[in-house]
Amino acid sequence: MASSNRHPSPIMPRKSIALPETFVFTTGYDVLYTDVNAANHLGADRLLSIAMEAQLRFIRYLGHTNAIAFEDAGLIMAHAETAYMAEADYADHLLIELGAREFETHSFQFVYRISKDDGAREVARVATTLLFFDYQQKCVVPVPDGFREQILGKFK
Repeated sequence: MASSNRHPSPIMPRKSIALPETFVFTTGYDVLYTDVNAANHLGADRLLSIAMEAQLRFIRYLGHTNAIAFEDAGLIMAHAETAYMAEADYADHLLIELGAREFETHSFQFVYRISKDDGAREVARVATTLLFFDYQQKCVVPVPDGFREQILGKFK
């Protein structure tokens, strides 16, 4: 009979995603049947897709018809983080708030706060680090000045 060497593992501290000072865009989203997992609530794996839907809506709101074409550069995701904070169920109406921060030469972050209905119960936070990419030259390029000005102009 094998002995068990189980030791209680320390509880990992929960990492949080800090919110930006200002949100520049808000949109709604109804939880779809395809967003629900076997436990009958919004699956954590769907958070990134929901954030990307909000991102596309924001980009279209800015007047860009193609989500990957800004001054001849494509927008690609380099990093993503999600923090699931509360359950959401099928047909729940979610409020998604989007803010931008950490503008660098080649990258910036979008941060999303996802809440139920009127923002009273926070469901999740998502942060994505985005880069601009020249698909013809196959390289990362600086954030286009026009895009940076458009985003930063929304904060004023």
